[in-house]
Amino acid sequence: MNGVLEVFVIGLLAGGLGTMLGGLITVACGRISRGFLSVIMGFAGGVMISIVCFDLIPEALEIAPIAYGLIGLVGGAIIISVIDLYIPHSHEVVADKKSRYLRAGILLAIGLTMHSFPEGLAVGASFAVGMSLGFKLTIIMSLQKIPEGMAITAPLLLGGVTKGRTIIGTFLVGLPMGIGALVGVIVGGISAYTLAVALGFAGGAMLYITCDSLIPDAHACSHGHSATFGIVAGIIVGIVISSTIMF
Repeated sequence: MNGVLEVFVIGLLAGGLGTMLGGLITVACGRISRGFLSVIMGFAGGVMISIVCFDLIPEALEIAPIAYGLIGLVGGAIIISVIDLYIPHSHEVVADKKSRYLRAGILLAIGLTMHSFPEGLAVGASFAVGMSLGFKLTIIMSLQKIPEGMAITAPLLLGGVTKGRTIIGTFLVGLPMGIGALVGVIVGGISAYTLAVALGFAGGAMLYITCDSLIPDAHACSHGHSATFGIVAGIIVGIVISSTIMF
């Protein structure tokens, strides 16, 4: 796919609309149970593991020597882990329950906004490979943005933010995915070697986000084995999407 602008727009819409849909679901359904949130967070993590292991990394290894993909993979995980150090994480006790929910929602939104960029990078680099892989990644990323939007919306509503502002906020959280997609398609289009590094980088970043955030958060909300079932279901769905969706 040669349309860099089109990839940028696709990334913007996939990220923004995905998180906004999650927000709309939460607003429509009211309070989301911890068990259900556990399943969908685990599902999102499973889908991301699947796409990294069965699409991104195999593609990187196919188009260039293994060293390029591995350098990108390790680099992606390291850089995102460093960025993660600067994402505010709060464990302080706030006396006002409403203020505590508001603070938690804002901090979660900041973290997920920063995480949207490497997800977009994966989309852009995939479009540099071809339309088929690019649209697969777009669909999968949109799916996994839905539980992120739900996770942001619940504490913001409990913190007193209006429904309208909350929905707008969830849309904005996903927009950096468009910037990541733009960078990914440009870097990936330089040569097969830079494309392999870009795919590996996106894979490493996504694995870090999944292992450090999505899966632990899923288990933190888990009732019984709900998180585990969600993860397994996500991996299965990711495999099905990877093997059946062609453009």
